[in-house]
Amino acid sequence: MKKLIVGATVLALLLSVTLLAGCGGNKVPEGAIAAVGDGVVTQQQYDDIWKQAEAQYKTQDVSLPKEGTAAYKQFKAGIVAYLVQNELIRQKAADMDVSVTAKELAESIKSIIASPQVGSQKKLDALLKKSSMTMEDLKTRLEDQSLLQKVQKKVMDSIEISDADMKAYYEDPKNKQQFIASETVEARHVFNTSKAKVLAAQKLLEADDSDANWKAVAAKYSMDPGSKDKGGNLGAFPKGRMMPEFEKVAFGIKPGTLSAPVKTQFGWHVIEVLKKNPPAKVSYEQAKSTIKKQLQYQKASTATFWPNWLKQALKDADVVYAVGFNPELLTASPSPSASASPAE
Repeated sequence: MKKLIVGATVLALLLSVTLLAGCGGNKVPEGAIAAVGDGVVTQQQYDDIWKQAEAQYKTQDVSLPKEGTAAYKQFKAGIVAYLVQNELIRQKAADMDVSVTAKELAESIKSIIASPQVGSQKKLDALLKKSSMTMEDLKTRLEDQSLLQKVQKKVMDSIEISDADMKAYYEDPKNKQQFIASETVEARHVFNTSKAKVLAAQKLLEADDSDANWKAVAAKYSMDPGSKDKGGNLGAFPKGRMMPEFEKVAFGIKPGTLSAPVKTQFGWHVIEVLKKNPPAKVSYEQAKSTIKKQLQYQKASTATFWPNWLKQALKDADVVYAVGFNPELLTASPSPSASASPAE
């Protein structure tokens, strides 16, 4: 489990990459195994991944496939396809103005260190060494993964959905319940861990329920950082958003009514409901953007959508391979004539 996290699942990534083959007018420069658009995949990149794969296999007491075997060629093809896809995605990300920030990478590494499988920087360093990886290697893997996710999202967001399809989805009886807005209440409160202070706030609000007094009382007595500077206003919320004891009172009292102190696991509240909004149908115009994203997601989730996009993107990139590195040739079945004995 540890090596999968640290190695950014090199082996799994190789298996998940669609084998991509291309041809065209590009030339593969010296020291490279493939030319991808305006970029290249270098022999060094390939050697580094192979070395890391060997280290991961070794931790499982398993050897890599023997050179010359079909399994060896398949594994080699997987590494090439993985690296070509990464280079392709990097170029597409640049075209789409997509990037991964240093802060995002730092957060990803922080989450790995904090995971139960790692637990410390020292343990991470040891696992990286065991996997024949450096911290820079790990950052590269994490950046590649993040760029892939961001490009996939950009591609999904670009899927065209017609107005007719969106209307059909909205009017389909099977989807009716999706467009019924839940009952909500708009409320304000004063929260404090001290019941005495909440009682003092309640007394002041009973004497003067004006917005100006709510602002003054909330600012003085409330410990809720999100609402104390807004006169205690929580905005509108449906059932299931607040603590059960709070909700029971908020949905149970009439607008304009000031509640008695309410106890939750966090402390004490005095609540006033400003407005109640009954369940209502969401209009097509209100639902349109949500429907579009739903239909885009449905199209992007088909088994062929992403492989087809990659295939076309690779074709557009005019990919060529150095001799012995074309994934399509590496994984091709031997022809009957090649394995047959020469005729005498």
